[in-house]
Amino acid sequence: MDPLPPSSRLDRPGPARAPGPGGAPGTTPLRSGLRILKFGGTSVATPDRIRAVAGVVASQAARGPVVVVVSALGGVTNDLVAAASVAASGREEWQERLERLVHRHRETFDELRGGEAEETLDAELRLLDVDLRDLLHGIFLVREASPRTKDALLAHGELLSARLVALALRREGLAAEAVDAREFLVTDDTFGNARVLPGPTQPQVRARLGRTVEPGEPIPVVTGFVGATLQGETSTLGRGGSDYTAAVLGAALGAEAIELWTDVDGVMTADPRVVPNAFPLTELSYAELMELSHFGAKVVYPPTVQPARDAGIPLVIRNTFRPDLPGTVIRHHVAPASGAVV
Repeated sequence: MDPLPPSSRLDRPGPARAPGPGGAPGTTPLRSGLRILKFGGTSVATPDRIRAVAGVVASQAARGPVVVVVSALGGVTNDLVAAASVAASGREEWQERLERLVHRHRETFDELRGGEAEETLDAELRLLDVDLRDLLHGIFLVREASPRTKDALLAHGELLSARLVALALRREGLAAEAVDAREFLVTDDTFGNARVLPGPTQPQVRARLGRTVEPGEPIPVVTGFVGATLQGETSTLGRGGSDYTAAVLGAALGAEAIELWTDVDGVMTADPRVVPNAFPLTELSYAELMELSHFGAKVVYPPTVQPARDAGIPLVIRNTFRPDLPGTVIRHHVAPASGAVV
């Protein structure tokens, strides 16, 4: 990837923040009603699930402007990690693993396009396939997968899924475009677990996405999990980092809410695999969510909380497969407890 232009990398943060939508200091809303919709890997694991995501986005877009953030197709990041490990060990099996990954994305593409011509997207997917092959071949030759090289490899999961989800949205009748977060999401160089640098990131997010949330503009489908260092090198935000991407975008754009769409009904009172009568909580405070995370709850990637809390923007945990349910709202202040025990 080409380095970010020096002028954009050195942009200073904007003016002091006004009170945000949640009542705490935050970023002045760019456009009233904007919602960030993030969909995890289980939500985009198959063509049918991607179509379900397109239906959710269409319903939400009818209410107001949205920005979509997506993870890689379910299991793809693990498959890429495994392929890198096999290549680094010097085994030729990496080629078979790559072919399976390419075949899976190609099948998804063919099913979603439904026989319609998609020459530009087809060419983009082929280029990404070639890039994947080159990276894995390089790992095979040097017998090593450095954190920097692995980040460049793993980013392809989101680069591919964003294009496929944008295609599904277009088939739903919505204008949509895949957007590479490396254009504006600037991180440190802790490859594999990078942290976003708000100073250069926020103005670049507004410059790139500010116009796209206006009526008539395509819905941006942004790659989660992926960013770029000040030197333009691809970085990733840690497993679960797509949540973090959504929170960073929401804070920069002054969103009304950041909705994390997953495969559970919300934050549960207990692990439903252990406690059969566990049920979703209606609301939680940011502090309560962080306490739950400390004790092992994995509904939200912990770094997600800070940008949302600082901007005063609610997080909402919702189920892609049961979109009629309200989910769990996480904000600064919540109503007194009803007596339910978490």
